[in-house]
Amino acid sequence: MTLSAMKKVIKPISRVVRNIFRMIRDIFSSKTRFFRISPYAKGEIFFFDKKKYSFFSLFSRGEGDSSVLDTIFPKYCYSLEGMMRSEDIYSNYKEIVSLGKQPLIIDCGANIGASTYFLASEFPEATIVGIELELDNSKLAKRNNAYKNNVNILHAAIGPVNGFVEIENPEEKHKDSFRVDANTKPGSNSIQMLSISDIKQLYPDSVPFIAKIDIEGFENELFSKNTDWIKDFYLITLEIHDWMMPKQSPSKNFFREHSKENRDCCLKGDMVFSIKN
Repeated sequence: MTLSAMKKVIKPISRVVRNIFRMIRDIFSSKTRFFRISPYAKGEIFFFDKKKYSFFSLFSRGEGDSSVLDTIFPKYCYSLEGMMRSEDIYSNYKEIVSLGKQPLIIDCGANIGASTYFLASEFPEATIVGIELELDNSKLAKRNNAYKNNVNILHAAIGPVNGFVEIENPEEKHKDSFRVDANTKPGSNSIQMLSISDIKQLYPDSVPFIAKIDIEGFENELFSKNTDWIKDFYLITLEIHDWMMPKQSPSKNFFREHSKENRDCCLKGDMVFSIKN
């Protein structure tokens, strides 16, 4: 057997072993909420939620999707626990529900629907709209949320205005790293771009609650204009991408617009949590 062939055999085995050890670690850790049961990267991946004491599963096409699932669940990147404003966020959600309204959550950059699934489970009385740019990702996001009655997945891009975009890097192997070019016209490769205001108008009876944004640097365009919607959402979560786009400052427009409002800003890794005061 050649060295290349040996690597092809050893690599997936090492990943399985790694996932098994991580599962054992997470089962007994008081710091983790979710632990992964399925050691393989492809297929139906099972998890256990220690807080709700329940099992659930989502589908993965391979190592890239598997990594996304680990980020959302075992690594718990969207955890609202441990922040000084955690109780305020959950209280705002309960207040909206108590008024007989549905909180509106917009998941911008839904990818395979893992973050959408988490938000739908964490806030079951909310309406969750997942916006995903890439067609195959959006199809898998729909599959992963097929049994969530409060979820609607849209194959579209999010931006400051209604228009069209094209994927800049369609050859990208990492399905969670697609970037877009907004300077495009309707065509065979174009994708509809919606604004946050467009989506709000689709759900006029809902109350804006959370806008989750992970759009691979396009946040600079999103926050470049027409940002009145910021004041409507109690919580905005943004993954910033300055590390990925050096000397382009893709987060500058967000921080400029955030500073105009009466909002707190909490940082966790490359995640920013902007909370209404």
